[in-house]
Amino acid sequence: MVLIKSKPDSLMHAGVFPHSFNTLLDSFFEESKIRTNTVNFMPQADIVERDKQYELRMSLPGIKKEDVKISLDGELLTVEGERKSDSSEEGVKLLKREISYGKFSRSFTLDRIDSAKIEAAFENGILTITLPKLEDEPVTVISIK
Repeated sequence: MVLIKSKPDSLMHAGVFPHSFNTLLDSFFEESKIRTNTVNFMPQADIVERDKQYELRMSLPGIKKEDVKISLDGELLTVEGERKSDSSEEGVKLLKREISYGKFSRSFTLDRIDSAKIEAAFENGILTITLPKLEDEPVTVISIK
């Protein structure tokens, strides 16, 4: 379910809700959204195409490589994992949360990949997946008899 905040013009102009009340509601929803942001983690990715390969780089700070799964199904490459929260310390009160935690899944369609030669490396919070392109098959000329 997606929640979309709306401010109908008819209510605003009719003076049904005073401006200060709307401001109070806005600040309440904005603050509660920040404090409970635990399921909207979507890592950023760069895809580079080179002559003989694609290179996908994904920013995964705070994630262990054991918590990441990479799969290729046909031409669909999927990277999924989880950034786990470490807020289980006793005697600690979390005042504000801006770092997103939770499960993520990103899929990319890349054509003509040599799946036997795919390599992945994880260093300093950056996952790099090298996806070699399939060699172009020579054109076969068929003679007519």
